[in-house]
Amino acid sequence: MRKQPQIQHIVVASEQGLVIAFKARTKGAEQQLAALSPVLGDAGEAVFNALSLTPLGEVMLIGSEGTAYFARLKSAPAFLLVGAKGQVNVGLLRIVAADIEAGAGSVINRILQ
Repeated sequence: MRKQPQIQHIVVASEQGLVIAFKARTKGAEQQLAALSPVLGDAGEAVFNALSLTPLGEVMLIGSEGTAYFARLKSAPAFLLVGAKGQVNVGLLRIVAADIEAGAGSVINRILQ
């Protein structure tokens, strides 16, 4: 997060919405974000199912004050949410998410077993 000052929150949460790991610039935000992760995933999947598309892989939420990137991890039954303040390159959030998954995939699997 130090290298990318616009990134404000990173939360890894279980499919039940429990915090596995987090890094946040605002204290207490990780619990709220983890609780919303399964809801965001379910809502995205409902839209994909209604459109008869392939399974959902990621969701991007872009607003006037920031961007959120949500993805199901491929290596573990968990969600990853990255929040950035202000204008941010969407590709940057994907790269950050891929780095987190690559570095933490086996650890998250051990925690969830």
